[in-house]
Amino acid sequence: MKNAVKWSSLALAVAAGNGMLASSAMAEGEGFVEGASATLYNRTVYFNRDFRDPGQGQSKADETATSFLMNFESGYTQGPIGFGADVVAMMGVKLDSGRGRSGTRLLPVREDGSAPPEYSEIRGAVKMAVLDDTVLRYGVHFPENPVAAYDDARLLPNHYEGYSITNNSIDGLFVEAGRLTDRSEMNGSGETDGAVLPDEDLTFVGGTYAFTDNLSTTLYGAKSEDSYNRGFFGLDWTLPLNEGLSLNTNVAYYDTSDEQSGDTEFDNQAGSLAFTLNAGHHAFGVAYQQMEGDGRYEYRDGDIFIANSVQYLDFNAKDEKSYQARYDYDFEGLGIPGLSFMTRYIAGSDIDTAYETAYNGGTTVSRDSRWERDSELQYTVQNGTLEGLNIRWRNATIRQDAAIDGGDVDENRLIVGYTWNLL
Repeated sequence: MKNAVKWSSLALAVAAGNGMLASSAMAEGEGFVEGASATLYNRTVYFNRDFRDPGQGQSKADETATSFLMNFESGYTQGPIGFGADVVAMMGVKLDSGRGRSGTRLLPVREDGSAPPEYSEIRGAVKMAVLDDTVLRYGVHFPENPVAAYDDARLLPNHYEGYSITNNSIDGLFVEAGRLTDRSEMNGSGETDGAVLPDEDLTFVGGTYAFTDNLSTTLYGAKSEDSYNRGFFGLDWTLPLNEGLSLNTNVAYYDTSDEQSGDTEFDNQAGSLAFTLNAGHHAFGVAYQQMEGDGRYEYRDGDIFIANSVQYLDFNAKDEKSYQARYDYDFEGLGIPGLSFMTRYIAGSDIDTAYETAYNGGTTVSRDSRWERDSELQYTVQNGTLEGLNIRWRNATIRQDAAIDGGDVDENRLIVGYTWNLL
């Protein structure tokens, strides 16, 4: 089970492309140093996951940790072809953990079940800009598209190594292609050979075209060397109704075909349709999602841009159908800018229990339905010494068959983040 970053709305226009976490504009000849930027981000996370099924070997996972991420992006040397380099340095520090409570994926886990006091790594990339609209990159990547995406749902983001090219020479059109060869975990400092499975690289190509400010479409394809081919189509449309009132429609569809005869069945068609009515400081949303094919929707990190992939569950079991109702409120309407609230309920049904039993190694799955309820309260300090400090509380309640995706779970996350601009 992956707990990746979940997009609050599935606006599938990939804005920043396949670069670093903080994507700076091309320096347009400003120079390697003159166009550089550097940030230092600190995130502190308290993570508590209570496993409610008595058959679980571990009753809870409960840890607290803090992290620092420094991101340096150079400008480009002057001329029609500019050269630059980026560096990202990351460190996670244990504040509270223990054997029997580890496994939140905030921290690495030793063989005896304990967490080390800290972990760290430093990665870099070289880049080349051609005529200010085409960028070639080799080294560390934080891809952010529907078929290849990094995961930032814990203390530090995971990353990939590889090479890519992006282009935005046509107004409204962003295109990219790349090959990812290695990846890291969120809670570790090493890399594995292969971006999907061991020794399997991932090649992708695609882009987004914005017809207008309110209408965009996204198309991507990806191929894992030995496992699967995957295509994605997305459509995002916001229709203004009158002053302060608009309707957003989002369509997302994956088609994955199996390329191997191994243990994992990749053949799957996953789609979702979501509507959000924005009315002043309120937003009301509904969504429908469906799985078809010979297996689940299998993915690696954050490459699951469908409506009902939420805080804990993805509702991606074989043949599963799921429905979501959601409500958001911006407290600026009550004179408290920076404070927002979200709650949602998702129910899934029609799970193929025979397949899921086999998927779980023969452990019987008897219940073909499940649900998740999420709530989130978030505040960003608007001014003063702590301006920009973000505080976020996330709560989830999950009820499902004990043999599937971790069983019944109650979860709380408290996240505090702050960014310093160094350059």
